[in-house]
Amino acid sequence: MIRSGRKIGTMAGRAGISAVLLATVVACGDSEGGGETTAGNDEAGNPFEGESIDFVVPYDPGGGYDTYARLIAPYLGDCLGARVTVLNEPGAGGILATNQTASSPADGTRIQILDMIGVSAAQIAGSEGVNFDLGEFSWIGRIAAPPLVVLTDGDGDMTSFQGLADASEAQFVATGLGGSEYIAAAVLSQAYEIPSTIATGFPGSPDATNTVIAGDADAHVMPYDSVLRFFESGDGAPAAVLSDELPQYMPEAPLIGEFEPQSENGQELVDQLITLADTGRAVGAPPGVPEDRLAALRDGFACAMENEELVAEFDTQERPVDFLGGEEYAQLVDEVLDPTAEFRTVVEESF
Repeated sequence: MIRSGRKIGTMAGRAGISAVLLATVVACGDSEGGGETTAGNDEAGNPFEGESIDFVVPYDPGGGYDTYARLIAPYLGDCLGARVTVLNEPGAGGILATNQTASSPADGTRIQILDMIGVSAAQIAGSEGVNFDLGEFSWIGRIAAPPLVVLTDGDGDMTSFQGLADASEAQFVATGLGGSEYIAAAVLSQAYEIPSTIATGFPGSPDATNTVIAGDADAHVMPYDSVLRFFESGDGAPAAVLSDELPQYMPEAPLIGEFEPQSENGQELVDQLITLADTGRAVGAPPGVPEDRLAALRDGFACAMENEELVAEFDTQERPVDFLGGEEYAQLVDEVLDPTAEFRTVVEESF
């Protein structure tokens, strides 16, 4: 059942923004052709040699996060000299698994892939059930940060972003309160002063997207790789990509910078939304992992992510990669967890 969300108004004020961190792939030796090189080797040896590591996916098998983890796991195992096993622990939009990771032993034998937009927003909003502090996690690195895109019906009356902005009322869709889809729709509505409602109650994101494709709603804001097939088929139109440049695999589409926000603090809201999306899909471990073991995990992850065979597998499945090392990623997380008051208010109202 679909229900209409609160009508989104405008909000004025001041906001600040820091530049988005840039990523550079870290070389870790000759890992071509099978990832035989192990990471973290020093005079004390590789701390994970022969150990078992659980690689937790906070969702059911078969989705994008599960796919990333299962592609990476064998290469990470080779680089660490360890057995890496993927475990699925679905529940509460990833909150349950993240709570479990936060309270697990800090030895690096439990790592997790995270939808950082969702869990970061939940922490910022002080959402019920959040028993973790992402600022304390032992960050191993980022896999990808696919930009958000505003999807509209390829044959509808409001296929362009300007059409949405000029509408007397636009209806966005989202799976539920607190999700990245809902937050993005709320931020864009505020920044561009779009009179809008947000319909929720869909079993999953594909159901919400299909509602737009069918012409029963106007827009869905999603990571571009999740809806790429609709652009390739022509069933959906990319009204705006929330990025400074078109990402890999993305067909020609307007960038959000081509449209000027209308509210006083609109540009800051959009910039902070883009920075939040830049946290992307990351891998972390419990707080307090010892320095030598965390360094080995970071080196092993970099070793796996630069493996040419793994890169080719990502490319075959059109899975974007935007690697960022753990130390740099931790700085990005700290930035995101300290938003302006205006952005925090939008996030809180989205839950």
